[in-house]
Amino acid sequence: MKIYEDNFQRLNMLLPELSSAGRQYKPVEHLDGLHVDVLERHKYTTVIKLAQKLPLSFLSVAMPLMIVRIYHDAEVAEVLSYQRQYRFKPKYDYPNPDMCQVREKQRVNEFLGEWLDHCLAAGVQIRAMALV
Repeated sequence: MKIYEDNFQRLNMLLPELSSAGRQYKPVEHLDGLHVDVLERHKYTTVIKLAQKLPLSFLSVAMPLMIVRIYHDAEVAEVLSYQRQYRFKPKYDYPNPDMCQVREKQRVNEFLGEWLDHCLAAGVQIRAMALV
């Protein structure tokens, strides 16, 4: 559970306005190609899409893309999808038809943490813009 709690804290540092209830947001773009879209907002959860456009746009893996659900009441954040792969099982047999790692769900959540750490270390600050 610690990785989920740590990712929640990282997201709050990167997106401080995200926990503000009752506000609407439009997509935010940062100069380094990081995009954040609020897809859903509910009383206790928010679903966001994180994507980063990299200079290697001719490669299919050049744009990391994650859908993350943030649970405000439990103060955790969980990856729902990574590179358009959804519904991760806690554990996979190996080998498997999709060639997922044994602990794929844990690994994508760890990657989210590393990605957010990189953004924070680089001084990335994203401010959501309220719609009027």
